[in-house]
Amino acid sequence: MIEQPVRRRFPALYVALALMFVLLAGQLYRLQIVDGSKYVKLSEDNREREVRLKASRGIIYDRNGHRLVVNNPSYAVSITPADLPDINCAVGDLAGSAVFNDLARILHTSFVVALTPYDLPVEKKGEVANRLSVILQTPADNIRGPLNSIMETSHGSKNLFVVRKDLSPEVAKAVQAELENLPGISVYNQLEFNFIQGFTRFQGFDKCLKPIVVMNGVDYDTMQLVDTDSAPLPGVSVAPEPVRQYPDGPFFSHLMGYVGPISEDVYASNSAQYEPDDKIGQTGLEEVLEDQLRGRQGTASMVVNSHERIVSEMTSQAPITGNNVTLTIDADLQKAVTTSLQKGLQAAKVRAGVAIVVRVDNGQVLAMVSLPSYDNNLFADGISQKDFDSLNTDPTKPMFNRAISGVYPPGSTYKMISAAAALQEGVVTPSTTYFCPGSISVPYTFNENKRTTFRDWRAAGHGTINVVQALTVSSDVFFYITAGPRQEDRRVAKADGTEQLLWTRYYPEGAAKPSEFNGLGIDRLHQYATAFGLGKKTGIDLPGEATGVAPTRDWKVKQFHDNPWSLGDTLVSAIGQGFDLVTPLQLVNVTASVANGGTLYKPQLVQKITGPDGKVVQDYQPQALGQVPVSPENLAVVREGMRQVVADPVKGTAAGHVTLKSIPWAGKTGTAEYGDPIGKKNGKDVRRSHAWFTAFAPYDKPEVAVVVLLEGGEESLEGSTYAVPVTDEILKAYFHVEK
Repeated sequence: MIEQPVRRRFPALYVALALMFVLLAGQLYRLQIVDGSKYVKLSEDNREREVRLKASRGIIYDRNGHRLVVNNPSYAVSITPADLPDINCAVGDLAGSAVFNDLARILHTSFVVALTPYDLPVEKKGEVANRLSVILQTPADNIRGPLNSIMETSHGSKNLFVVRKDLSPEVAKAVQAELENLPGISVYNQLEFNFIQGFTRFQGFDKCLKPIVVMNGVDYDTMQLVDTDSAPLPGVSVAPEPVRQYPDGPFFSHLMGYVGPISEDVYASNSAQYEPDDKIGQTGLEEVLEDQLRGRQGTASMVVNSHERIVSEMTSQAPITGNNVTLTIDADLQKAVTTSLQKGLQAAKVRAGVAIVVRVDNGQVLAMVSLPSYDNNLFADGISQKDFDSLNTDPTKPMFNRAISGVYPPGSTYKMISAAAALQEGVVTPSTTYFCPGSISVPYTFNENKRTTFRDWRAAGHGTINVVQALTVSSDVFFYITAGPRQEDRRVAKADGTEQLLWTRYYPEGAAKPSEFNGLGIDRLHQYATAFGLGKKTGIDLPGEATGVAPTRDWKVKQFHDNPWSLGDTLVSAIGQGFDLVTPLQLVNVTASVANGGTLYKPQLVQKITGPDGKVVQDYQPQALGQVPVSPENLAVVREGMRQVVADPVKGTAAGHVTLKSIPWAGKTGTAEYGDPIGKKNGKDVRRSHAWFTAFAPYDKPEVAVVVLLEGGEESLEGSTYAVPVTDEILKAYFHVEK
């Protein structure tokens, strides 16, 4: 038989070879012609790298030039995805590189338990939290908190989120052994987690070429170890990056705040200004002044070798350091105020309080202290899990700035407003007197034979007194009478649209016949409260300021639909109880306006902003919020009453606790009750109470206003006993009086 030619015996083989050549040719065409420019760029980038040069944040100074914030020398370790030999960055395969483990041994990093919300069914959330709490030997709430937060804000996301960090290798292995029962949970060493999380934030086809910061705050010696071992660590590079430090951390933490990694939301809306691994201001002035402090990053084009070592620099654009900020705060006074408040808290056996000092002539804040405080340096290099848990579980909430965010009943300090309003409205004159027998009774709305008793803090009463004396002795009955509504104020709207009539009469203790109220009523009282700045933010340059409550009829109807405004609500409002709530900052602002003749200033923290060259970029001037509608003559009467609070050795509620005698000053005590009764004293319910004192000095030519608050906790604290001595010490520190 004649054999067929070879080409006829294997036709399929020839077809396959031809097809292969066609495919290769097509691929070659795509690489060289279609995507040629792209791969040329990638090739160039493999030897020419654009390195970001981080800008130093501006420095924050006190009014005397003392540094409150510094930038310590430090280094950041980065990894370039394209240079890792054992991952496929192009397809998003980012985990498992040996480089992470090798680098972790040098940097001594820990492990992270992470969550991918997309992979965790909502119905399994509680079970996963419980299992993790057992494995990690930590309270279940420490797991449920972050787990719930992640699921609520990022449900369905395929990104990684931290559940717990700072795990030892042994604990990490224990979690890994249970992963089949923990949907959505994964375990990484810290560097690998940072790498994956950072990579997801980058956009663009060339993101594999962007170095990702995997660790900040590396010291010089560790940096040397990484740099020396860079040959077996492909893709790893080290660059200088200053770390924010706060030399007097806890003294200023509520003011300064701290910096931390930029969140996904903030980065997404500001990607033109920031890089995914940037740190930004998170709270306090660091957050509010972020645009001024952050500076602008620079760039440098470098030629690097295969081990990321810089061979030469081609071009560079230097970073621009952030602007510097000078505050109105006096650092020495801030520390003295902190010490005085700490002593006061120890004397009262409570743990929380506030003290603020402001200039009365321009609103500048000289000191603002909220205790307990925290050390914002904990956040400088990334807070540890232990420290984070400690801050979050502390019942005293050390990160809560009580000075601007805490709201409290003002107690008798509110009588400054009641007295000013009554004088201005003609309800009383300086010579008007009322008899204070110790209590008054007012009829029930629908039955005059049934009455509610409103007592004075002094059961025996104060006798016949005028407005100055009422402030001096802090009479409650006097201000009940000045607040009781006139007959034309009897009508009160109910939630259903109908009206009810209130009695406008009262029975002094032991009296058979009633007397008629002819006072302010809640509408006019509220008008003056808001004019003094209550019920609204002061506008201070700090985040998280609360508005407080200056109650009205409508406010109560909205809050308590079946309980309209009552006569009793008006009476207790006049003495700073009931629904009235103020922040310590609002109250010191009230005091400052009484002291300066009626100008209400916006509290000022920033004095000026200067550029790196020292030139003033922005100079902050005092900003008046308004003028209270009270005449100078009537404010002078209120000030005289406050003077006697401090100066009258027999009747002044503060005089017995005052040691500063060389400078005349004035103030108002307050004991603000709240909550349910905790016992009885002389047949009267005793409730928890906060201790207040607010003051200004000197009396004849006021410079500063001060407010002190000691939170009652489980105690009933009196302002005269506990808050006055703290204020006394603060004023001695301000005026440099030793004895």
